[in-house]
Amino acid sequence: MSFFDALGTVAPRDSDLDALAGWGINTVRVWAHWHTAIYQDDGTLSADGRARLLALARRLQERRLIFELVILRPGQLPGQPFAVFTSEAARTKAVEAVTEALRPFRNVLFDLCNEHDHPDGPISHAAARVLRDRVKALDAQRIVTISSSEYHLVSAAGTLDGAGARNLQEEAGAGADSVGVDIVAPHFPRTDTWASATGDRVRAIRAALDRIGSRLPIYLNEERRANESSRLAPETYARSRTGASTAGAAGWLFHTAAGFELAKKPFLDALSAEERAGLQGLRPR
Repeated sequence: MSFFDALGTVAPRDSDLDALAGWGINTVRVWAHWHTAIYQDDGTLSADGRARLLALARRLQERRLIFELVILRPGQLPGQPFAVFTSEAARTKAVEAVTEALRPFRNVLFDLCNEHDHPDGPISHAAARVLRDRVKALDAQRIVTISSSEYHLVSAAGTLDGAGARNLQEEAGAGADSVGVDIVAPHFPRTDTWASATGDRVRAIRAALDRIGSRLPIYLNEERRANESSRLAPETYARSRTGASTAGAAGWLFHTAAGFELAKKPFLDALSAEERAGLQGLRPR
């Protein structure tokens, strides 16, 4: 479940987190810098940010929930739209600080940077490798991935062209010139056919991984979500999730804006009727 604002100044309620198990949710995806960053401009954790981070990690661990932490977002350097760091060195220090703080928690996986190729301020594969290596130097067993925007790997038709295959190789390859992720985390195109196309898109990624000799898991950690102008029929969520599972994906995320503004409305209250029905359709039987 996407729960982007769970590290904000207003924490999710216990009832919000407790409700997830009933829908079969075992992972929450949270941003370290959504509205209020947990780190400072020099890359150190703020006192309040560190407290919020550790408190959420404990709450999720107590519920046996996996904590997927998006450490960085594009555009955080000087002159970029979400500037928070004074330099690339400060950005690296933030990754190190988060890794150190969460080392006691084994229910955590890292997305180094959400949609690292986003034009707001992309992080190259070479730069991502530096960050990945810093995490592994401090915590060798930490699971690390990096997510990409919707056309970075797969075309609208659901195939990998030359650029997509090259990007996948540079993220998932075994050589020193790749990011060296532990999980492949594509964000697929948000087309009208997204749900029915999910299985074919996963199979395209798997076939490309097979060609480079990789058996890395595929985790769809940001599928299409509903918005005010585009509601999604409840059955489309189950169609997408079933397609992903049948094609061999290791994980699929229910994407929603309900966790985007917790200071304005609690998570459960923000879910739409269609989303609630969609979640009911995913409930374990």
